[in-house]
Amino acid sequence: MKPYTTCPDHSPTPQVDTYTLAAQRGLFSTDTLPSATAQELARYEQAILHLRAASHSLQWPFYTNTAFAADQHRYCEESIGEIVQTVRDLLERQQQPLG
Repeated sequence: MKPYTTCPDHSPTPQVDTYTLAAQRGLFSTDTLPSATAQELARYEQAILHLRAASHSLQWPFYTNTAFAADQHRYCEESIGEIVQTVRDLLERQQQPLG
């Protein structure tokens, strides 16, 4: 009889999310921005952090309505991506010369 072996772990490898990649690339750095833009950026970043917390909470496996929790998790992740893109657009407009 063959000895018992465990099944291989087929869980997906963790991916770096959109916000983490953007932050690592300095997208949320406010060092050289005008005060109003820096404040706006900081608020977007705070919103992302709250969405990440909600997204994490919605991954709890024991919700009675798992489909609803999964949908809400997906909405949080999509919203994070949309905010990151909004920040990119804001910074791009900031770099364009006036006139």
